[in-house]
Amino acid sequence: MSTAKEIKQLQKAKSKAQISNNLKEEASLCNQLGELLAKNGDFQAAIEEHRQELALSEVLHDVIGCAVANRKIGECYAELGNIEAALKHQRRHLDLARSVSDAAEEQRALATIGRTYLFLHDSDQSRDSLRQAEDAFKKSLAILDGRLEGTVSARELSEMRARLLLNLGFVYDGLKEPQRCSDFIRQSIYISEKNNLLEDLYRANFNLGSIHFRNGQHSLAIRCFEKSKECARKMNDKFSESECFYTIGKVLLNLGDLLAARRSLKKAFCLGSQQPTEREAVKRDLRYAIRGCQLEEAMAAVHNTVSQEALGLAEGLGDLYCKVGCYSRALEAYRTQLSCAEELGKPVRELAVIHVSLAATYSDLRQHDKALEHYRHELKLREGNPKEECETWLNIASCQEEYGVSLEEVDNSYTAALNCAERAAQSKLQRRVLRVWLQAQKRASSAGTDATEARLQELCEAQGCRLEDSDEEEEEEELQNSEPLDSDIQISDSDDDLEGYDKLVTGRRKTGRVREDY
Repeated sequence: MSTAKEIKQLQKAKSKAQISNNLKEEASLCNQLGELLAKNGDFQAAIEEHRQELALSEVLHDVIGCAVANRKIGECYAELGNIEAALKHQRRHLDLARSVSDAAEEQRALATIGRTYLFLHDSDQSRDSLRQAEDAFKKSLAILDGRLEGTVSARELSEMRARLLLNLGFVYDGLKEPQRCSDFIRQSIYISEKNNLLEDLYRANFNLGSIHFRNGQHSLAIRCFEKSKECARKMNDKFSESECFYTIGKVLLNLGDLLAARRSLKKAFCLGSQQPTEREAVKRDLRYAIRGCQLEEAMAAVHNTVSQEALGLAEGLGDLYCKVGCYSRALEAYRTQLSCAEELGKPVRELAVIHVSLAATYSDLRQHDKALEHYRHELKLREGNPKEECETWLNIASCQEEYGVSLEEVDNSYTAALNCAERAAQSKLQRRVLRVWLQAQKRASSAGTDATEARLQELCEAQGCRLEDSDEEEEEEELQNSEPLDSDIQISDSDDDLEGYDKLVTGRRKTGRVREDY
């Protein structure tokens, strides 16, 4: 039955309960409706249902009913990002559970509060949020170990324990304690495996895989995602299975194994995704994989490696590898492009752009010394064009800041950028340099912040604009330079159509990583 039909049926049953004045039944139906609406992402409507459930429970003097309704309202507010309202209702849930000495409900309340603090950490990134979450989860675990034996089923106890251990793993991941994080998640996996808790096993393996992927442990990540995929198959949950295929595809893209990535992403696409945003992400990465395979095949078939064709293919591969985070392969492609361009005798402006691509890629790899080397090569090639020199000095300053060089060196680069902007007689560029410089000084708590801000204020007043106005054009340039993959490949719901993608002709694109030449 579709969600829409199920909602209609529950609403009809709720109307009947209202007509017959069956308050208990109406409260139960409000609870079910709220849960279904929340599952469907309509959290505001879910809150209204749970508010009705709360009001009915109060009339019925049903303390646990009130507690549960508060928990549900709090969960919805957490999903909407209203943490203050979420915690207010969740603490009310905790107080009500304690007032009737309901240990199981108290344990749930503490676990829910812990999860909300994890939500909060996603936005505020504070250790305090993590410590609050840790405290709530540990108190919940203590109730589980000391007061719930014999009061709930063994399976339910295992579920509660597995989820709490996984959540504690998330806490220690946030606290940058990798060993404790791994220990807690592996305990969660052990309990889930032992008790055949497929949903919890799926979640634990998937999250451990995500942590491995983030830490660059690709083979461990794939192993975890494969285990999650098996759980999804056993649960007959095609959306979760699709999520696993998609994430495996992302890992393979990151490794530069485009052919294997294409296979995995194609399976993810054919299985479908629950949310439109997820489906779009699958389509986007499948396009990258298809395009990459086409470019690799075309490059392998090139007979003359010093040709315009080879030059264009090397650029396309470099740009694509950067898009999927495979920076080591991108470097190889850009080096090939540079060598080819030099042998073909390309003009210095074209060589400069390739040096920018190499510099940006080295920055992505946190090899800032090599990035600076290529920016300085670019600077020599830009000589005589103050506008372009200014842009290069801005890139150098940004790279130096990331590299952790002295504030004096960073200031020198921004000074050089400003001098170039003044020589170019570009007022907008001058303002942009001062804005970026000011932000860098604020990050470093520099003593020169006030002077730079005063200089910017003076310039803005002289040119009739406000200090808070933005001169940034990067977003517009990003849109202009974004790759036309959406228009190049039309993905349909048919697997047969997908099989034909390999035959599509690729198109050149401008890189979004490099500024436009002036």
